[in-house]
Amino acid sequence: MPGPSVLLLRHAQSTWNASARWQGQADPPLSEAGEEQIETAVHALLGEGEAVACFDLIVSSDLKRARATAAGMATGLGVSAPHLLERGLREYDVGEWSGLTRAEIESRWPGELGQFDAGQLEAPPGGETRAGFDRRIGRIADRLSAAIRTRGVQRVLMVTHGGVIRSMARGAGMTEIPITHLSGYEAFATTGGLARLQPVSLLPVAPHRGGEPARTGSEAESLGAEQEAL
Repeated sequence: MPGPSVLLLRHAQSTWNASARWQGQADPPLSEAGEEQIETAVHALLGEGEAVACFDLIVSSDLKRARATAAGMATGLGVSAPHLLERGLREYDVGEWSGLTRAEIESRWPGELGQFDAGQLEAPPGGETRAGFDRRIGRIADRLSAAIRTRGVQRVLMVTHGGVIRSMARGAGMTEIPITHLSGYEAFATTGGLARLQPVSLLPVAPHRGGEPARTGSEAESLGAEQEAL
C-alpha cells in the first residue's frame, strides 16, 4: 500500500458562486444548490460501496463553504471521524477583486483581468502572488501528508478550493484540469506529499457554457460549477 488514501475535493456551490462573484478568502455560505450537491455526492459515494464511503479522518479549509461541505458529507455518510480545520487550505487571495463579478473587475481595472487570465499579472491588486500561493500550498500539502501518515489512518476526506487543488496537482507534476464543485482527485499521502492523483467527480458533469476556461492555476472560484476557472 503506497500510503493512506485521500479523497481531495472542491467544496459545493456557495452563494457567491451562484452570483458569479470572485471569492478568494472571503467567507460566504453554501447556497441551496450547494446543499443539494452534497446530497448527490453522498449518494455517489454510497453507491460505490462501504469502503469508498468510509473515512477515518476529515480535513478541510476553515472557510464556511469547505467546512460545511465536509461536515455535510460526514453526516450524510454517517461518519463520526475527527474533523481538522486547516487555515493553510484557504483559497488564493484575490485582494480587491473579492466580491466582484468579472464585469465589475473589468470596469474598475480595465485590461487587468485579461492579463491575469493569460498569466501576465502576478497578483490582483492587494492579492496573493502566484508564486507565493504555490509555495503556501506546497508547504501545507507536505505538512498534512506527514500528519496523516503519523496518525495511522487509512482513508481521508479533504475538502478545499479549486485553486488549492490545482496547485497541489501542479506540485505533483500533473497537467491542470478544470475543478468543478465536488470534483478533485483520489490520491495517496506519501512522505513527499500527495501522489498518484487520479481525477474524480461526484456530480454529473454539465456542459461548459462559458467558453474555454482559463488555466492559469490561481482560480478564485469566481463562477459556478459549470464555469469554475477565473
